[in-house]
Order: sequence, then C-alpha cells, then structure tokens
Amino acid sequence: MSTKDRDLIEPDQLFSPFDRAFGAILDRLVGRYRLVTLSVTVVLYAGAMLIFGRSLGVSSNYFVLLPVIGSAIAYGFYGGVIAGILGLPANLLFFTILGHPDYSPASKLMAELSGILVGSVLGYLSDYQKKLDAERCLRKDMEDELRRALRDRETLFREVHHRVKNNLNLIKSIIALQTRRSKNQEFKDAAATLTGRIMSISFVHERLYRTAELSTVSLDEYLRDIIGAVAMATRDSSMAPLVSLDLVDRSVSMDVAVPLGLIANELMTNSLKHCGFRGIPIHIEVSLVDADDRLTLTLRDDGDGLPGMEEGKSMQVEDTALSYAGSLGLTLLDLMISQLGGEGCFLRHDGWTEFSCSFPAPKDY
Repeated sequence: MSTKDRDLIEPDQLFSPFDRAFGAILDRLVGRYRLVTLSVTVVLYAGAMLIFGRSLGVSSNYFVLLPVIGSAIAYGFYGGVIAGILGLPANLLFFTILGHPDYSPASKLMAELSGILVGSVLGYLSDYQKKLDAERCLRKDMEDELRRALRDRETLFREVHHRVKNNLNLIKSIIALQTRRSKNQEFKDAAATLTGRIMSISFVHERLYRTAELSTVSLDEYLRDIIGAVAMATRDSSMAPLVSLDLVDRSVSMDVAVPLGLIANELMTNSLKHCGFRGIPIHIEVSLVDADDRLTLTLRDDGDGLPGMEEGKSMQVEDTALSYAGSLGLTLLDLMISQLGGEGCFLRHDGWTEFSCSFPAPKDY
C-alpha cells in the first residue's frame, strides 16, 4: 500500500492543546523546578497540619499525601518510596507539636505501608510517563530525520530521471541531425525506428520525473503517450491512422513499463509500416485488460499485415521472429515478452492482423 492510500498522522496530532499545555507545565514543575515544587508541597502539608490539625483530628493524616505525591512525581519511584517511609514519622512529629499524640493512626504499620504503597505506585507511574515522553521526543526526532532523508531521496531520484530523460532526448537530437545529413532512405527509416524506441524509454523517465510516485508508472497514460506520439509522426502523410484505445488504469514499476512501452512502439510502427497504399486511413485498436492476475495487451489493425501471413493463420512471437529473421523489431518483441515472463502471438483473420501479449500482472503499488 502506498502512502497516498492511507492517512498520515503527525505525532503532534495525537495530543490536544490541553495535553501540550499540561505537559509543558508538568515539565517545569517536576523537571526544571522539582526541588521548588517539593518544597511547596512540604510547606502546604505543614501549614495544613498546623491550621486544620486540631479541628480534623485523626483525619489530618491525609495531609501527608501532599509531600508523598510531590516527591513521587518529581523524583520518581525512589523519591516516592522514601517519602512514603518518612510520611508516618512526619505525621507523628506534627501530632506532638499539636499536643495531640492521640491523633496518630490506630495501626502505624498500616499507615506506613499505605504511604510506601502510594509513593511507590505514583513514583513508578511518574518514571513511566517520563520514559514515554522521552521515547516520543526520540521518535519525533527520528521521524523528522527520516522525512528529511525521504525528501533528499525524492529530489535525487527526480534529478536522476530528469537527467536520463535529457540524455535520451540529446541522443534523439543527434540521430535527427545525422538523419538530415544522410541521403540514404534505408538509413533514415532505421533512424526513425531507433528514435521511436528511444522515445518510448524517455517517456517513462519523464512520467517518473513529473509524478508524485517516483517508482511507478500509470500504464494507461504511458501507453497513450507512446501510441499518440507514433501516430502523430504520420500526420504529414496523406492519411493519418484512426486509433481507438481501451486501456485499464494500472500502475506498474519501471521494469514492466519499459518493455511494454517498447512492445507498443514496435506494434504501432509495424502497423503503420504494413498498412499498404490503400488511399484510406488504417484503423488501429489497442486494449489493455487486467483479468485473472494477468495483463493482456492487444493491438489489431486492418492493414495488409505481415508479408506472407495468410488469412486465419496464427503464429507465436518466437516463431514469427524466426520466420522473419531479418526483422530487428520482431526480435525485440520476442525479447521484451520474455523479459515480462509472458507469451504473445500474431493472428490474421477477417482482414485484421491482431497481436496479443499476456503476462503475469505485477503486484499492486
């Protein structure tokens, strides 16, 4: 699943404004100024005992929780345990100051254990909260670092695709210059075919450079570009081809897009090469189907077809490449289909020449 298919949550979005404000206050009280905070709780405890001790009697025992809680939050587990141990002696001292030692707990052992329990539990929770906060800060730093690395990686990949595209276009320009200097028609035809193959690879890098996803290519848009460019190259002739497209929307990696693009370029070029001189436009139909975990590319035209190919005859691509041993395009088709791990064949029927290539559909990106 890609990042665009799921909602990304920033770490800070997990905390409400109240959470952040409370965390900042707590950090100051039990972090930077924890000694001051502990002193304040002790003073509050002493003042409450002196003011309310005589009126509350035995209930004044609960005031000792103030310094116990303050110590546990400020100093963690060990601070809470120590405060819990000292809580009972502190109460007994204040009862003596008040002149009412009879206010002491009925069970000093239970009072001592209660103080230790409260201090240790709160201290442990305080330590745990500090560990979580430290882990959150560490994860945020790591995520920020990863985001910077991903941005750098994206910039690098875009630059690589941009440079490759420019280099391929430079090669096309050099071929075009050499073609204009040559008077050999055979060389010009071969140069035009080579330029089309380079163009199909260049389109991949251009799409990867311009899209958000740097590792996948949308097949339908990519094939439209290639087929449109090949068809446009014939518009100077008297009859432009009539092309209809039915392409499934599917994203694939560069390893799949490049061979498929070369196959589409070769098929379009062959269709236009063998359309004959009929005085009417050639019809070309292209489809890409995704079914049964396989992708199938089909191109059919009503041109003259491959030389010598009879009506109703079907030939596998590898057999066709052997039969027309001098055709580099058919050899390239065979190699690209093998690279995709698929199979392809030509079929001549009802005045149409159909090519079909089927290969295992890659996993979703």
